[in-house]
Amino acid sequence: MEPELKIFTIADLRAWLIDNNPPMGLSEHVIAPVRAYAILNNPYVKDDDAVVAAIYDGGELAAFTASFPDMYEGKRIWWATTLWCNPKFQGQGYGLIVVGTLKEAHEPELTLDRWGARETVEIFNCLGYKTTYTSRYTLGDKAINRNNFKGKLAYTLQELKKLLHHKNIPHIPYTLKYSKFIDSETYAFMQLHRVDSLFFREQEMLNWMIRFPFMQGCLLLDRVERDTTFSSYVERYEYSVVKVYTEQKFVGTYMLRRSSGILAVVFIYFDDTQKDVVFSSVAEHCIKAQADTMLTEDRSLMEYLKNNIYFPRVIEEKVSLSVPGDFELPQNYSVQLMDGDSFA
Repeated sequence: MEPELKIFTIADLRAWLIDNNPPMGLSEHVIAPVRAYAILNNPYVKDDDAVVAAIYDGGELAAFTASFPDMYEGKRIWWATTLWCNPKFQGQGYGLIVVGTLKEAHEPELTLDRWGARETVEIFNCLGYKTTYTSRYTLGDKAINRNNFKGKLAYTLQELKKLLHHKNIPHIPYTLKYSKFIDSETYAFMQLHRVDSLFFREQEMLNWMIRFPFMQGCLLLDRVERDTTFSSYVERYEYSVVKVYTEQKFVGTYMLRRSSGILAVVFIYFDDTQKDVVFSSVAEHCIKAQADTMLTEDRSLMEYLKNNIYFPRVIEEKVSLSVPGDFELPQNYSVQLMDGDSFA
């Protein structure tokens, strides 16, 4: 039996999720329903847009991928997401086929990829892409084995250092406003302070991310059956937009993503003269949330947190950005944790 390639559109997602009438082959094994529902409600999709590709070999799922649209400099582009290949069919080129199929379906619109696994980067390079890397910072605890006296002592010392270090955050007066959406004032502030941000998203896209996240918080996670390799189920998941004020002046904004013990600054924009005020508010969020791990792609924020909160371990991860060979990257640019599909 010849391998069978299946392409699914926005209309197919609607038939599956809303009408309970999925086309053959479209299920939670190909794309998590939460992620599919988010893509279905993306502000830039059209019914005939191809958004999922899958290959079946001998009736068995061999590979799948998906994509969703975004806007870049007034034009629609596509971000690749969730590429998976069955190890049983390794070496068959199925990953290249599903990625290449969706890329071709979207032409002449551009397809880009961020935060790809090594195999994903190799596939895009085979398609004539170039790949650069930017830094993502993870601040967290060291893994300590507490099954023996030495480990228990090391853990106690680590927790004590964290407690003492927390008291070193400078006391800076400020007030906050929280919301679940990006209003016009916030977006105008972001535009004014975007500096060299490469993929500055439209207001509509940002609000889509907040309203239709790719992940679903589940109070009884241990009772939930896993849907796909890129499961959308986690114990806790929520976004908050934070606006920072000092002396009633709007000086900074950022989006926090809280997922179980992880707190991530998905984007951050600030008046550079008030940077310490904004960073101090992030640090206090981290302490109040009792976050085990903090994520950011802003180096100056990482250094502030490292200097003012005791994190035993700071990891710098190199995150890929794959773009077409003729895509001109500026000489200097910055990215945020929300860029590509990294916000999930």
